[in-house]
Amino acid sequence: MNLLISTFWLSRRAFMESVRQPWLEIGNLFIPLFFFAVTVGAIGSLRDNFGVDNFIAFQMPVAVLQGVAGVAGSAGLGMTQDIQRGYFDKLRLTSAPPFAIVLGRMASDGFRALILTLIVVVVGLLFGTGMEAGVFGAAFIVLLGGLFGLSYSGIGMAIALRTGSPQAAQAGFLLFFPLLFLSESFVPKEFYAGWLEFLATINPVTYVLQGMRALTMDGWQWMAVTKSLISVAGIGALTMGLATMAARWRFKGA
Repeated sequence: MNLLISTFWLSRRAFMESVRQPWLEIGNLFIPLFFFAVTVGAIGSLRDNFGVDNFIAFQMPVAVLQGVAGVAGSAGLGMTQDIQRGYFDKLRLTSAPPFAIVLGRMASDGFRALILTLIVVVVGLLFGTGMEAGVFGAAFIVLLGGLFGLSYSGIGMAIALRTGSPQAAQAGFLLFFPLLFLSESFVPKEFYAGWLEFLATINPVTYVLQGMRALTMDGWQWMAVTKSLISVAGIGALTMGLATMAARWRFKGA
């Protein structure tokens, strides 16, 4: 019970920080939508060469994950501010478990990521992505975006708790770009060179993209949807574990 209560209040506090600074969310939304428009405009006409009928639908999940990664990257920065201002030291004097401190900010980022995903999906629908899986498919994409944001934010949290450095915490966001560009981001991986296709195949982000694309372009393809959930769960297990270990390390007075 203490874990749930502590997580709720810490998550609420973290979310209210974003509410009081809405301009920070503008960049998280503008950048992915800008790249979405540029990418579709630049190479959308080549879609027939890639065997993609609807390139807008193909690229929309990329915009979702770009925006979500931007949201998730702020978790580490928020934690470094708590450390530098002494708020984290105050938390150490309370009964809040280390995992609640980690999960509180991650849950807040997951909710922010869910809202951003909803906006990107609506914009995509307005510009022609379509949604073969219907309303429930769109809702699942929004949920998946929120879960990915929650899971991925643990990377920045772990770095922030271990280092206390805002500069180092930003690496959580920067690490996402290799993951994105080494996935099936612009064309199906079957068109990649052999070494790049291999990297895309072992990259969990590829399967998150494929799950979202299946819902948008093909309908309820359960294998693709299941793989996307497994990938998000695997990322979450890894990042939450790392962040929790870092929190425990800092709790001991490091």
